[in-house]
Amino acid sequence: MRLLIVPLLSSVFFFSLLQAQSPLADLTIDAGLLKSSLRLSVQKFSSSSCAVQEGCVAGPGKRKLLHFAVATPNVGEADLVLGNPADHPELFVYSPCHMHYHFQGYALYELLDSSGVVVLRGRKQAFCLADSLQYQSGAGPAKFTCDYQGISVGWADVYGNNLDCQWLDVTALRRGTYTLRVTVNPDHALPESNYDNNTAEVPVTIK
Repeated sequence: MRLLIVPLLSSVFFFSLLQAQSPLADLTIDAGLLKSSLRLSVQKFSSSSCAVQEGCVAGPGKRKLLHFAVATPNVGEADLVLGNPADHPELFVYSPCHMHYHFQGYALYELLDSSGVVVLRGRKQAFCLADSLQYQSGAGPAKFTCDYQGISVGWADVYGNNLDCQWLDVTALRRGTYTLRVTVNPDHALPESNYDNNTAEVPVTIK
């Protein structure tokens, strides 16, 4: 029981410090990049691959994958500061397969059919939230890296569609038109000034 209580208290303390700051960060999704980066591929996976072990595909063998890039700009008035992943077990989980930390609750991926029903869910295997791309003109210098993570005001964290697990396994789905919905910070685990702009939706055709 003590093992369950300690991380919870640590998480409450950490987020109380974040929420005490004013102003706050504001995360959103670059819908244009999401749409333009869509592509399908077929890849073969062994049972020992990290994608299989960590649930990024439904099983070994040939899988049809829907790849897409996700950029999450910080358009708020304060930096999003996460720090060293090793210092925050309430946020990050170490992956023995990839040999680095994952922030598994950072983004939610959902595929909806033509009637709006969610037919597939996935999540971003976030391993490095950093200042990847200057998103707003006039933004200050980049501050955050994989060693000390976060997203500065006016900058965006970007995960390209070529990265491992940056996809949905659509092998079992019928051909047709779907909607890809991406939500950053879906559980509101990170304090923001606005949660209403955390979701983007784009049309997808699976052939």
